[in-house]
Amino acid sequence: MWRVETLLEGTTYSSSCTLITNDVHRIVVDTALSLLESDLVSALHARGLEPTDIDIVVNTHLHLDHCLNNVIFPRAAFYLSRAEWDWTCRFYAAIFDTRTPEDVAPEFYPELPTYQFAPRTIRNTARLARFFWDPARVGDEGRFHWLETANLPSGLEVLATPGHTPNHVSIRVPSAGVIVAGDAVLDQDLHKRVRTMIPFSREAAGRTRDQLIDSGLTIIPGHGESFRK
Repeated sequence: MWRVETLLEGTTYSSSCTLITNDVHRIVVDTALSLLESDLVSALHARGLEPTDIDIVVNTHLHLDHCLNNVIFPRAAFYLSRAEWDWTCRFYAAIFDTRTPEDVAPEFYPELPTYQFAPRTIRNTARLARFFWDPARVGDEGRFHWLETANLPSGLEVLATPGHTPNHVSIRVPSAGVIVAGDAVLDQDLHKRVRTMIPFSREAAGRTRDQLIDSGLTIIPGHGESFRK
């Protein structure tokens, strides 16, 4: 039987971190922004755990606020989407290698022009990403397991939940009646202001959000407290 509990509740700027355990495994889904490393360690300590006790880390996607404390888990296997990793690395390389990120970002976020952001806003976002992004904090690539080909332990289901990013995933735990949604559901409040990237696709993001909430399971969203419809 799997048990699910929130380690860190998501805020307007950093992700929820969720602990999933049974008699064999201790798993963390999403690891928050690097600024919250000590908070995450403290949350583990409050449950009698050390980072060394965690054997699997799962990333729903690779925005800065969901993966940059992977590195604190020295013996964990990291489960993530290969397509998400490739897309994310190409995106950051593109916006870091130019003085005009507003010209290259629409290749990765095709709906960006419809938001009519000022070039200065996009450039400031790129500078902030450059400040935080460190692939080494996502973990040793030798311990990566691609969700496209590797299975999580029995009783955990990987859901394709595209929209926020093109290859976003969520984790369903049927025995606990929970979906760890990541940013497929930012918050119960659809209109809550969250400091995250625009969706890759508004239409896909809305459809995915509705499907997860309509499942009737408890939702652990990316940036708020858990809820059930």
